[in-house]
Amino acid sequence: MKKLVLISFVFTITSVSLSAQTDYGIRAGFFNSKRNTNIRFGNDGLRDGRNYNEGVYLGGFIGFKLSEKFSLQPEINYAYVKNDFDQLHIPVLGRYRIGKKFTVFLGPNFGFLLTDNENFNKINFGATIGVSYEITKKLLIEARHYSVFTESLKDRSLGSFNPTTKFNNFQVGLVYRFD
Repeated sequence: MKKLVLISFVFTITSVSLSAQTDYGIRAGFFNSKRNTNIRFGNDGLRDGRNYNEGVYLGGFIGFKLSEKFSLQPEINYAYVKNDFDQLHIPVLGRYRIGKKFTVFLGPNFGFLLTDNENFNKINFGATIGVSYEITKKLLIEARHYSVFTESLKDRSLGSFNPTTKFNNFQVGLVYRFD
């Protein structure tokens, strides 16, 4: 699965870059992990309900301008989350410019847990949605939410009880473009 995601990522970048203007940059900021669950685990600190843990993220992107208002932006982002699982996210975002300063974006996101844990799947899939504001031509501020569609628990066979856990997150940060 990891090889398929990587191959798809490289293929998307290569094929789009042949016909589009590109820009690239880095992004960093505050990361808030929200794990919704209805089960309690023994020693790993997970309690039922909502579990919030803060951290930071750092990543890079390549943007492919396909028209005056629309662009495609694959990214790779690392999140360090205090008292939780480190994560790697690979979203491919469609970005649509609204006016001169605002952009909205939406796209699929593959998430990978980088910390080994016998209770959770290492790979998840969801969607990222967000908005950015252009402070200067090179500096932007953004906010985004990643909503997971797939179940994070490896074993959900607890009789009539239907356990569920999903790793969602919210990010606020700065983006610097090198174009």
